[in-house]
Amino acid sequence: MQRRLNFSLLLAAVIVAFSAPTVSAAELDEKRIGAISQNCSIIKERLRRIESAGARSRVYLGTQYESIYSGLMSNLSLRLMRNGIANQDIANQQATFKSERERFRNDFIGYSQELKNLIAMDCKNEPKKFYKQLKKTRTKREDISKSIQRMNDIISGHRQTVQSLRDNTKKDNK
Repeated sequence: MQRRLNFSLLLAAVIVAFSAPTVSAAELDEKRIGAISQNCSIIKERLRRIESAGARSRVYLGTQYESIYSGLMSNLSLRLMRNGIANQDIANQQATFKSERERFRNDFIGYSQELKNLIAMDCKNEPKKFYKQLKKTRTKREDISKSIQRMNDIISGHRQTVQSLRDNTKKDNK
């Protein structure tokens, strides 16, 4: 009995966990269908927790990205223009970041809608349909992960550009 419960909880955790983009979801067999159906209430509770944590993460990341864009990138670009220093890399990074930030927002909205649809489903009586929706939700979650990675790459590139600009400005002032 304990072994079966552990297996069911492990399976539920695997199903609920959102895998990395390189890991594909396991195919649905009769054992998994039964586990989904049997552990529906546990799965739904975990999905609600994921939904709640995801909403908090979205607010946090959104605030951080807004601060980076408006507090750093835009202000730096304006200051450089006022001082007659043209830097196309910084302007391009600012535009790319703004675009990617909007994409992140849209990806998160799409993911949230798919997750709400997943939570609303009757996994006890329709485990196959539930699993199909889970796969859609995972795909949307992967979109968010990719968007976050792209934004982190832009931020890293921006930092390097700013450091290079600073180093060149110091050299010019000597």
